[in-house]
Amino acid sequence: MTRTAAINTIEDALWQCGVNDSTLVQTERDSLDRHGYILLPDVLDSDRLSWLRAAFESASSEGRHTADSRQSGTQHVTDLAWKGTSFQIAYTHPKLLAAVYHILGRPFRVFQLSGRNPLPGYGQQGLHTDWYPRAPSEPYSVVTALWLLDDFTRENGATRLIPGSHNFLRPLPKSSQQPESRHPDEKLVIGNAGSLLIFNGHLWHSGTRNKADQPRRVLQCQFAGRELIRPVDTLPDIAEQLAPSARYLLGV
Repeated sequence: MTRTAAINTIEDALWQCGVNDSTLVQTERDSLDRHGYILLPDVLDSDRLSWLRAAFESASSEGRHTADSRQSGTQHVTDLAWKGTSFQIAYTHPKLLAAVYHILGRPFRVFQLSGRNPLPGYGQQGLHTDWYPRAPSEPYSVVTALWLLDDFTRENGATRLIPGSHNFLRPLPKSSQQPESRHPDEKLVIGNAGSLLIFNGHLWHSGTRNKADQPRRVLQCQFAGRELIRPVDTLPDIAEQLAPSARYLLGV
């Protein structure tokens, strides 16, 4: 298959990215089903990690961030998929794609690819989900992946989540949506830089406050059922540099 050959199915895209029936082991599938998330350690080697950190900082320094960074105390860097080929791994890694397909079970594409860095003293969020509440007969809609560019520790604003809450059909209580609220079942995700956290987008989760004096950068990639996202109106210049599988996953 050549670089210019079009891909028209999710199965072909997954195959080109190296996904097969053994990409996920059974314990990983079970964790996604039961708990709603998996943490994969050391997915990025030191060279790739350094490369992505540099790309994150470059995108930030070029002004590709939202206007509320100074107000919220959290640095947001947006639209990274269109800012060069450096970020392709964030949405084409086989482990990631296998997990997304396991959860969604149908054609999907990238919903957004962005960067987030809660500055010291900031980052505390209320619990939330990444999609609307799901009816019993409806499939899951969204999967979120966090690429840890820095260690996640108890002090620097690591993600908290409520295991199993992706299967809650009741709405998230308003009291739990308050930033300072605590849930009795919440779990703080601790992991080394280079790890990958993948979770069902219906899972209750949030960032926590960065109490350290170091950055806590992540690349955040969200995938959604392909039927849920409007097609890309204008073909970005970067599209011509991407592999057919990447183009399919970005919807271009």
